[in-house]
Amino acid sequence: MSGGRTRRALVAATLATLLPVAACSGGGAGATRGGGGDAAASKSGSQTFGELPAESGTPKDGGTIDIAQQPGAGPYYMLPIVPGAFNSTYVTYQFQRLMYRPLYWFPEGASPKVNPALSLAELPEFSDGDKTVTIKLRPGYTWSDGSPVEADDVVFFIDLVKAALKKNPANWAGYTPGQFPDNVAGAKATSADTVTLKLKEAYNPEWFTADELTSVVPLPAKQWARASEGGPILDHSVPKNAEAIYTYLDKASRDPAGFASNPLWQTVNGPYRLSGFDVTTNFYTMTANEAYTGPQKPRIKTLNFRPFTSETAKFNQLVSGNLTMATVDQSQVGQVEKLKAAGYNVYGGPRLGFNFIMLNFKDTTDNVDKLFGQLYLRQALQRLIDQRGYIASKGMYNGAAAESYGTAPASSPYSAGNVATAPYPYDPAAARKLLEDHGWKVVPNGVTTCERPGTGETECGAGIPQGQAIKFNLFYRSEPQLHNAVSTAFASEARKLGIAITVAPKTFSFLIQNYNVPAAPSKAGEWAMSTWGGFSTTPYPTMTGTFDSKGSGNVGAYNSPKADELIRASVHGDDRAAVQAEIEHLRTDLPVLWLPTAHTIWAWKNTLSGPQDSFASLPASVLTPEYWYLK
Repeated sequence: MSGGRTRRALVAATLATLLPVAACSGGGAGATRGGGGDAAASKSGSQTFGELPAESGTPKDGGTIDIAQQPGAGPYYMLPIVPGAFNSTYVTYQFQRLMYRPLYWFPEGASPKVNPALSLAELPEFSDGDKTVTIKLRPGYTWSDGSPVEADDVVFFIDLVKAALKKNPANWAGYTPGQFPDNVAGAKATSADTVTLKLKEAYNPEWFTADELTSVVPLPAKQWARASEGGPILDHSVPKNAEAIYTYLDKASRDPAGFASNPLWQTVNGPYRLSGFDVTTNFYTMTANEAYTGPQKPRIKTLNFRPFTSETAKFNQLVSGNLTMATVDQSQVGQVEKLKAAGYNVYGGPRLGFNFIMLNFKDTTDNVDKLFGQLYLRQALQRLIDQRGYIASKGMYNGAAAESYGTAPASSPYSAGNVATAPYPYDPAAARKLLEDHGWKVVPNGVTTCERPGTGETECGAGIPQGQAIKFNLFYRSEPQLHNAVSTAFASEARKLGIAITVAPKTFSFLIQNYNVPAAPSKAGEWAMSTWGGFSTTPYPTMTGTFDSKGSGNVGAYNSPKADELIRASVHGDDRAAVQAEIEHLRTDLPVLWLPTAHTIWAWKNTLSGPQDSFASLPASVLTPEYWYLK
């Protein structure tokens, strides 16, 4: 919810993480050492957890590794044009990307930037005042049937996205009205290996490459441009044909029973292909694509992705040696030495992204929308979140997280550097004063009510009647237990000020499919707050699509004309100060309530090795198993 994918993917707020994420790298690469305690939380994005081991051993071809899935977060959609209701880092980064390579890949190890070596194209050339984009595909990439990856495959993707959006804007999580593909006046394959995009207006080349073009996934036009199984190949440039093709592919993408058996999905250009999928458990198997023509042929033959219903069950399988690799939940950080003794490497860090409690600005139940519409009230709620205390608590982050108060971590080159400085520090007394200064009668452990309605500076605010109470529901992700602990602590602190927050668990898949205003508008009145984790971001951290008023990934329907203006400046201007101004505004305007950025920690058997960069990207939830081997 990765992060809708406004080039954002949603991820779980755990050591085990997006996608998104919606929604993504944290600390540095190499043998940089970090800490597992408070030192690890000193600055968002600045620390790693443990040590990244050097490549070792003699590579061997073949073998099988078992990778743990996140509890309740299996893949639910095949076509790399993912609707917002299915979008997450698990679908995008740990499923689709292994089979279908994006035009431009990121990150590069732990560095939040485009990775030229794993990209299908040379970096784009911008001309005509940044209104013409020329993309040249790198030679040698082929589909698994031996046919080349061509420029028309890029155009095919764009035509299908247009068809998807015509049916429903929620059909692609990466959509923001007026942006890609609306901003493309023409897309043409000018040769077999060259695509030319004519844009309707000039855009910041950094943004367009890092945010828009990283979302483009070439698709096999010669194999998929059909409206039915065995049907004729259609001209996808004709809109009605593209709509028919999309309808066919979308239907197949929603049928897990056919994920491994439908011949459609056997045409891939990535290092692996799906060879088995159990619809009952979501256990799936990937087999090496022997025809892969990327920079590294896969050495490991089989990847088994094993589902789990709880973090405890997953950890027990790790300790027993039944998993090759898995993420480690915060609650198990104290047992890292046990994992090391069992023969595992353990490494992690904050990802490129941010965690939060989502606010629903469209929930009219009990005037929730009016309450959240008041900045002073959002500030008061933020002052009830003790990030430092949460991080230190063994019942919460267990030291394995970093303070974070914004949309870009300190590791981002675009960050203004103060993302770890709280604009509204934890201070319940200040929260109480904010409420009292704005017309509320605060009744600790009772019911706080509005006693001065109106729109004046010392009154409750527009649409808030006399006697209004402050009460919300807060739905949290059922696994891992971190979400329960954080939600309960927040609700307990609020209760001391007479604010009633009712907390309840839901599965990750339920939250991203149902408590998401753009994806499920009919359910906007059912939830006030939600926390499943956070968003992972692309290298250029503008929140277009996520916090602009019309963004398809604007889960809580936040609406700020100032944010829209700043986001537009980030997208169209070429001054980094623009995106920094956007980051600073969002930091203080609170479209969400900021939570610590959890370290994403992975454990893998020391019999598994590969280049350091192939493991340095794990905190981003990005897998590059073609580089791994069993010693």
